[in-house]
Amino acid sequence: MAPPKTTISQPQDSHVALSNLLASSTAALASRLCTHPLDTVKTRIQVSNSPHQGLIPTFVELVRTRAVYRGLPIALALSVPGLSVYLTTYDLAKDRLSRQFEGFGTDTVQNHMMSGMIAEVFSGLFWTPMEILKSKQQVENMSSGMYSSTAATGAAGKSASSPTASNVSSSTLPSASSSTTSMIPKYTSTANLARQIYQHEGFLGFYRGYFITLGVFVPYSMIYFAAYEQLKDMAWRKLHSSKQDKRNRLVGPDAQEEHVLPFFAIMGCAAVACGIAAGISNIVDVVKTRWQTSILSTTEDTSSTKRIATQLFRQGGFASFTRGMGARIMWMVPSVTISMSTFEWLKAHGLTGAITS
Repeated sequence: MAPPKTTISQPQDSHVALSNLLASSTAALASRLCTHPLDTVKTRIQVSNSPHQGLIPTFVELVRTRAVYRGLPIALALSVPGLSVYLTTYDLAKDRLSRQFEGFGTDTVQNHMMSGMIAEVFSGLFWTPMEILKSKQQVENMSSGMYSSTAATGAAGKSASSPTASNVSSSTLPSASSSTTSMIPKYTSTANLARQIYQHEGFLGFYRGYFITLGVFVPYSMIYFAAYEQLKDMAWRKLHSSKQDKRNRLVGPDAQEEHVLPFFAIMGCAAVACGIAAGISNIVDVVKTRWQTSILSTTEDTSSTKRIATQLFRQGGFASFTRGMGARIMWMVPSVTISMSTFEWLKAHGLTGAITS
């Protein structure tokens, strides 16, 4: 018995669209609150100069300096619209592509990959400024020996007359004395950081690395959704192969419920698909993270993504591009698993109906 043509409901009316919006917003909040500390660990490892920077020492340092949830407010503020646009656009694109192009049915790999790409392009308008502000706050006040040249040496690499250098050295980057005299260093607020970025780089400063972000997450989304949808189809076939007669007798809401995978099956599909996609896309993510955290502190080595990639290769060859891969997978797998399973479950069970009833 073949699975139903759509594994995510096709948007047909305003009720479905509102349900998707509420479900994705709830999913974004739950996912970010649970996994933000792992994201901070990942970011610090990727910008670290040490090729042997460990997960546990990094986390201990974060706890010691009370920086585990650095960048959370801006992450929450922008991840909610970001994930809402991402998942809603994916649903819309999948439906429209199946209607407009022959061979792009909602159950085809090419549809899933193309829809994932479209979703990433639009949601990147929210993800990129979030990553700029969040990542800069996450690596603030790292120990000087741990911090990469991407950000830590920015002030030193500038000329003495540079306003950016003086600004960063006084407010954005930690001084050697402050890191040794205070267990709990002071941090730059989101508002002050945003003001600095706007003053020195203008509005486009918030979109620093937008295209390299697409270079990371367009392949990620294409791989993820292709794998995720195929895994869901496989799970559906396996779970329902012995229930054909029962499904044939079901009508109305009962039949619709029968076509929804169990919550833990969705979690498993999301986890496996994300693990594959996150590992493959980590290579470019290291360059992207260093490029974005170098804002306000750019040196010759961090003046372009090409120079950052060259510097990484000099530091440790191809192995440098796998830096933080374990931490990234450890962060992304639970993050995506929580967000996708929450989104799918709430959407399938009619969140708007529960709210309005």
